[in-house]
Formats: sequence, structure tokens, C-alpha cells
Amino acid sequence: MFTIYWIYYLLGFVMIPGLILGIWAQTKVTTTFNHYNKIETKHGKTASEVARFMLDTGGCVNTKVQPTSGQLTDNYNPQTDTVSLSESVYNQSTIGAVGVCAHEVGHVFQHREKYGPVKMRKVLVPVLNISGFFVWPLIIIGIILEIGATATTSVTAANWLIGIGIGLYALNIIFCLITLPVELNASKRAYKMLTATGEMDQEEAEGVKKVLNAAAWTYVAALVTSILSLIRLILFVFIMRGDRN
Repeated sequence: MFTIYWIYYLLGFVMIPGLILGIWAQTKVTTTFNHYNKIETKHGKTASEVARFMLDTGGCVNTKVQPTSGQLTDNYNPQTDTVSLSESVYNQSTIGAVGVCAHEVGHVFQHREKYGPVKMRKVLVPVLNISGFFVWPLIIIGIILEIGATATTSVTAANWLIGIGIGLYALNIIFCLITLPVELNASKRAYKMLTATGEMDQEEAEGVKKVLNAAAWTYVAALVTSILSLIRLILFVFIMRGDRN
């Protein structure tokens, strides 16, 4: 068992490109947001006020807007129909803050319009919560079963267990693939709403676009990391099965 863990953690080098991209993406979004969070908007409205205005204008008068602790912890909870804006956003009247709040409002309208990728992601969430418990037991049992296999049926059963385990793990990639268009679409909606409602002029909106584009890289990094994790898992299985031969 020690050898199994040792081999898997040694294969951690596969994750290095994803780690580097993730650090770069997080640094980019933080520095870009901090830059534009120092530039006041011309209308002087706080992000919470802008969010409330856009929601009311779009007919989502029952959607709540509330503050939440932390920095860039902004989110929309469809179950409670609540947009939560972080401390660095809620009471700020900056380009960065307004851009972030508009992005979350974009998620509200996605759910209201039953945007396809959002529905798909909603279906995947409970599946992922359950499947995560079975990935490693299936793969480990499959490898052990294959090592001790004395009949073709045992090898076939081992292959099925390992294949199912890898397939369940691959669901993470599908989730990230679905999440990426969801987030990009929310940003696109944010940009359009801010310019269409007159909450920002073209120059300010370009600043918002830079903040949202920087944020998009974090989801690209998550996708790359998921792909690399799957490659790491496949290499691990390949090495363990190779040891048997």
C-alpha cells in the first residue's frame, strides 16, 4: 500500500503546469481587480446599488443582495435567490466592484432564463458529490483484483472497476468544461447590462472587461488542472498494471 501512495505522489510532477497556470491566473485576477477597485465610477453608485438596479430593471425584484465576508467571495445562490457580495465589493463604487457585482447578476438571469449549461451543471453537482467517494476504492480494488487474478473473468472484472473509476474521475473535466461557458456567458451579460442600462460609459466598461477576462483565466486553469489530474491518474494505473506484467 505504501508503494501505491509513493508512486501516485511521485507523479505529482504532472500537475506542475496546472499549478503554475493557477498561480498566474489567481495573481492576474487579483492584481487586475485591485487596480480597477481603486478607480471610482463616474456615477458614484456602490456595487450593491448597481446590482439592485439591474435586478429590478430585469424583473428580478425578489432577488436579494447581501454582503458576505472575505475578498472576491462573491456568488449567487439560486436556492435562496441571493446575490452575495464580498467586503471588497458591496459598498464600493469602483469599476472593479461594479464589474464583479454585474457578473453575479449575470448568473441570476442565467437561472431565470434556464440557460442550458447552467442546467447541465446543476445535474452534475450531486453526481460529482457522490462519485468522488467511489473513484479510489474502485481503482484500488481493480488493481488488487488484477494483480491476484487467476482467471479471465477476474481480469475482466478488474478492467471494468478501473474503467468505471477513471470514468467517474473524468466527470470533473466535464464539469469544468460546462463551468467555463457559464462563467464567460455571465461576464458577457454583465458587460452588456452595464452599457445598455447606462451604468457605465464605454471607457469604464472596458475596465470591467479586463477584470472579467482576468477572472476567466481562473476557470481555464481549473480545466487544465482537471485534465492533468486525469492524466496523472491514468499514468498511475498504467504503472501499477505494468508492475504486474
